[in-house]
Amino acid sequence: MVARRRGTWFDPTLVDALISTREDVVFWQRLVGDDPRAQLAALEPEERVLMADDACLDRIARAFAEVIDAESSWTFRHSRAVAEIAVGVGQVLGFSKQDLRQVERAALLHDMGKLGVSNRILDKPTGLTEQERAAMSRHAEYTQRILGRVASFRDVAALAGAHHERLDGQGYHRGIGAAELPMAARVIKVADICEALSVDRPYRPALAREEVFQIMGRDVGASICPEAFEALRVFLERDNPSPASAQPEAVDKGTLTAVGS
Repeated sequence: MVARRRGTWFDPTLVDALISTREDVVFWQRLVGDDPRAQLAALEPEERVLMADDACLDRIARAFAEVIDAESSWTFRHSRAVAEIAVGVGQVLGFSKQDLRQVERAALLHDMGKLGVSNRILDKPTGLTEQERAAMSRHAEYTQRILGRVASFRDVAALAGAHHERLDGQGYHRGIGAAELPMAARVIKVADICEALSVDRPYRPALAREEVFQIMGRDVGASICPEAFEALRVFLERDNPSPASAQPEAVDKGTLTAVGS
């Protein structure tokens, strides 16, 4: 397959290099025995330091959010909407300016790992199989791992990767409980759930706000933080934002606008 796509999908030089290793038994045994990711990381050049202020990092986070949300037409504006709700909830809870900035960045990037999940799973109109659910569940781990490798976003990596954790420790990907879940993570979780329930998905239509509150209310205590949930209600009833309600049937990935232009 690689040889057939030489010069179209893949760089001919790289294809030739790969083919030259075909008979190298030691090379392939080493790949099987060692961690390929660690080997690849070891080949990276020394980290370059690029100066970027907070405003620049915010624009980068928003730009990545557009890329993430364009992965599926069903998630149009999801990350941006989650960030808007999370910041509003954080304001109700009295978060500092710096904490709000961290929450916004983590919320914008929380679904980064979905770029590694097949669209056949993301857009599936019926229930997922056990194998598909496992693949979907890995997106939170992917998010934390990706952000952890970017110096400017390492401080929000764990926060962004915690949006499917539960207070009772039965969530994923780390299975941590209330003692290890900061309020910022709890805020992003309620924002993510609220936004997801409020818009169309391939397997169900958007739900009315009261129905969203009823569904979320059943999970308060075991999964959802009571304080974060109450702050969500206060924010939505006070400011009445419309999370991603103007959701198109499809998103043309070629029409993404530049953030901060």
